[in-house]
Amino acid sequence: MTAVDYVGTISEALSSFAADREWEQTSKRWGRQQLSQKLFCLRSARKWTRKVAAQAAGIPESALRNYELMKSAPKEEHLEGLANAFGIRAEALRYYDFSDTDLIAQAFFQFAATYGFEPVANERYSALKPTSSFMKAFLKKWAAQHAQVESDSDRDDYERWKDNFAADFDPSQFPLRYEYDPRESWILITPWQNRMQSKKLPELRARCTPAKTQPDLARETDLSLATLRSYEQGARVPKFAALQKLSAALGVKRGALVFTDFGSPVQAAHALFQLSASYGLIPVQLEDGPVLLARGPVSDSFLFEWAKKYETRVKRADEYDEWLDRFSYFEHDKSDDYVDKFRQHTIRQPNGSLLIDGHVYSDFCPFDERFKRGYALA
Repeated sequence: MTAVDYVGTISEALSSFAADREWEQTSKRWGRQQLSQKLFCLRSARKWTRKVAAQAAGIPESALRNYELMKSAPKEEHLEGLANAFGIRAEALRYYDFSDTDLIAQAFFQFAATYGFEPVANERYSALKPTSSFMKAFLKKWAAQHAQVESDSDRDDYERWKDNFAADFDPSQFPLRYEYDPRESWILITPWQNRMQSKKLPELRARCTPAKTQPDLARETDLSLATLRSYEQGARVPKFAALQKLSAALGVKRGALVFTDFGSPVQAAHALFQLSASYGLIPVQLEDGPVLLARGPVSDSFLFEWAKKYETRVKRADEYDEWLDRFSYFEHDKSDDYVDKFRQHTIRQPNGSLLIDGHVYSDFCPFDERFKRGYALA
């Protein structure tokens, strides 16, 4: 290796390290910010000082201060202690990074496949429909709680219900998340991200035309063969810089190679509270069952496109899988038969002119007569 090559290699390594570090910090910052707000709200509702809250949780006051100031993330035992102190589920304090727009579509796809949801759409609405019995029962309860929210006091009750949600489940309903062990019955697959990654990379290599071998992909991505093998053996998962190279070489979105671990179905339900709040979905009880209804133009068109492709998954499985891996939540094209159900809300001024007030309305509402002329979105 020449001196120029050596310097270039070192420079690329430093650049990759910096990119990995920035991505990790951004992901942590999102979760820490959400947890900080949650802890502050829980303390304020009880009028507790940090000292009192820390004592109730059995953790140092300095640790709680760091969590609220977003300087660090809680250890698992601290998370359990805080949950016990505030009388909520620990799942309510586990936050996921839904800020990375390159990952969001794949997060929806993976969540649906793992826990039992499918996209449904028509000219009136687009939604996620539960398919597993656990998620059907959960969404039915959630829709009932959401329908009662009409005042600040109800909102507090609603938040308490979400913070304490738990229910029994049959792990055999979730074969992507649990595996059968003759000694211990059904056990949670861990580390799940590694397991899913080890399956995905060989599938994507085989899908290429012509199919890529491990040495082929290693050369194209400038990764060592040993590193690539470690990914496919489930020993480790790639960081940001490696993900960028792998997704480019395989012709897929980076999110197709990232697997968010939502844990048990109960933990997944708490993650769904966060995911829905971030991307404009609400639980609603329709005539044929509960759904998560899209209440925004982007989420509506996303679910509409997904639903149309979902209908082809049996006859054109390979085409459907490729579409999933290349799809972008914010950059997709609406299909020809998509009906835009949302419009800007305007206010008539005294002089007769119209002023857009920043709200968006749907001209359709399948679930409540009060909104038969549309519902508002801030």
